[in-house]
Amino acid sequence: MTTLWTKNYTTITIGTIISAIGGVGLNFALSVLIYNQTQSTMLSAIFSAVIMVPHILLPLFIGPVIDRFSRKKIIVTSDMLMGVLFLLIAYATKDGYFNYTAYMVLGFIISCNGVIYGIAYESLFPELIPDKMMQKGYAISSLIYPTVNTIMFPIAAVIFNTYGPWGIFLIEGVLLIIASLFEMQIQVEEKHLTNLSSRPQSLVAMIKEGFSYLSNEKGLLAIFVFFFVFMMAGEGLNVLLYPFFENHPTLTVTHYAWLISFITIGRLVGGLLHYVYKVPTHMRYMMAAIVYFSLNFLHAILLLVPYWIMLIIQVIAGVLSINSFNIRMSSVQSYVPAEKRGRINGFYQIMVALGIIIGRLFAGYVGEFFEYTHIIIGMSAVGLLAFFVIIHGNKKHVSAVYNRAV
Repeated sequence: MTTLWTKNYTTITIGTIISAIGGVGLNFALSVLIYNQTQSTMLSAIFSAVIMVPHILLPLFIGPVIDRFSRKKIIVTSDMLMGVLFLLIAYATKDGYFNYTAYMVLGFIISCNGVIYGIAYESLFPELIPDKMMQKGYAISSLIYPTVNTIMFPIAAVIFNTYGPWGIFLIEGVLLIIASLFEMQIQVEEKHLTNLSSRPQSLVAMIKEGFSYLSNEKGLLAIFVFFFVFMMAGEGLNVLLYPFFENHPTLTVTHYAWLISFITIGRLVGGLLHYVYKVPTHMRYMMAAIVYFSLNFLHAILLLVPYWIMLIIQVIAGVLSINSFNIRMSSVQSYVPAEKRGRINGFYQIMVALGIIIGRLFAGYVGEFFEYTHIIIGMSAVGLLAFFVIIHGNKKHVSAVYNRAV
């Protein structure tokens, strides 16, 4: 009987959990530290913008590199080097040292490493899942970050308040080194290395080949373009949700916090459902289409309903978002040839990052002049239009990608 929990899959899962534990604390520490030390929303915004730059520029060039070299070695080296770096930073900041420029550089380095690690990880992960176990494999993967975030966020806050940022940096450094030691134990034949050795190419030729492959794959291209618009439209809610509660006559920031926690509950439920129940191959496109339509609709009405209905919508949205993630990841990663995954995952990251930044800037700008609810409805309508034109309009090609036995 085939089991998901092979040595390789178990090892990468443990390594991911360890890495995620440290990542939650690090994200919390940096976001709080920059604002606390500068007391400037402008400097905080500049910091956020700078660390987004690698997500736009780097994937185009790093994708071919990841397709040329061992992805296992890349993620092991990445975690080990960052672990050592954070131990050094912990030592340097133990007396409360703060310099905005230095932290900007640190944030940029972390972001660059995140892009490299993320693309390498996404490209290697399918090789570690047993045949026909993609859905279950990604179901477990989708559970890790919501679970760790729920458990570790309050713990990270306590550590930060008690010991300061250096305590977070120290823990992150130790955890990353431990994660890299686990990842070293992975034993996998990386098929893309065999294929590449038979026909070596320059990096420029590899980038061109990646563009050519994606432009000729109408189903993949439709999915990527849709997610560019979908993520852009979704930023309306992400940007304006907190200001909505902050300025509401009866609802408070506490209500906002509970609302965020309820979507996490939905994601956990969605991940468990995907682990237990396998979506029939011929139903995968239909399931994805229902999810894309429903998420845009639910985003549009979220702030128009009573609070108790908001909580229900958040749980439903959490379940649906995991459906979206699982179907897309398991389908796309199994569809794209192993030797092209780095470049294709890089292109996807660029499009999503651009969508998020454009959506963020647009929502923040128009939020100064219009009602938050009207903006969210308008942006969600754009997401719905994208669903009908791009996904439904290319049903034949998108179905070829999604309706796969995974």
